[in-house]
Amino acid sequence: MKVISLNGSSKLRLKKTCAAIGIFDGVHRGHQYLIKKMTACARRLGAQPIVITFFPHPAHVLRPDLKLGYLTSLDERFRLLGDLGVTACLVIPFNRTFAKIEPQKFIKDILVKKSGVKAVFVGEDFRFGKDRSGDIALFEKLALECGYEMHAVPGLKQGRTVISSTRIRQSVGEGKLKEAGQLLGRGVSISGHVVKGSERGKGLGFPTANIAYEADILPPQGVYIVKILLGKKVYPAVANIGTRPSFEKQISKLHLEAHILDFSKDIYGKRLEVVFLKKIRNEKKFSSPEELVRQIQRDEAFARKYFGR
Repeated sequence: MKVISLNGSSKLRLKKTCAAIGIFDGVHRGHQYLIKKMTACARRLGAQPIVITFFPHPAHVLRPDLKLGYLTSLDERFRLLGDLGVTACLVIPFNRTFAKIEPQKFIKDILVKKSGVKAVFVGEDFRFGKDRSGDIALFEKLALECGYEMHAVPGLKQGRTVISSTRIRQSVGEGKLKEAGQLLGRGVSISGHVVKGSERGKGLGFPTANIAYEADILPPQGVYIVKILLGKKVYPAVANIGTRPSFEKQISKLHLEAHILDFSKDIYGKRLEVVFLKKIRNEKKFSSPEELVRQIQRDEAFARKYFGR
């Protein structure tokens, strides 16, 4: 999938596209539903299926006090969107200047002139432009004049509630992995590159991959049974999210490290994905390295039993 930064000076001129517009953090089942409708329309019209998104999240610029975290990094969203058949993603840098754009200008200049849209897909509650004054009614009003189809897609529901990134953030933060997975349409996962660590795990006989993760929203601290996606291969593993209380004197950011079972390859610098399957226990401080090793052995035995079912 091609990624294009669409700024004010961009000379981009696309022809005949179908566009889904939104943030798409998490690319959850509701997003997938909308994008699949868009790609089906693109096939019908013989158009290019694209996504138009904004980065950073508008809330980060207009309401920084909310401290809204991302479920997925921008790169992870690109990968997930590409898997859904999107061929290009136009990323609009969101700032206070762009926030003041008149809705009509956004439609005529960015969507029609620059992006060549023949069909627009948004959620039914989508608002845009200066003071969020642009809405579905304006899209529909300009559709005939500008020559595009307008599709406002109702939110997909899980039970009685619409699936949303906000709902998933809450589920992940509360450790409700099954619920969050049902909303996402896949397992709760965190991606990142393997970086050098203290190598304490290796010294204890349990080498771990320290992961520089990219998402802001993680499951609660603790030890988990996980599977590691590395390239096209899947490996069983045990992962820990925490502050390393047995070794760190000061509480710092949360660390994510994984012990891949029966694995000895050098994967420093590799990108991998950690998919959370089941929580084993909370993180705790151990009085000695020996006590920690015994607990790790129990955790590994529990994981082997899980994967051997």
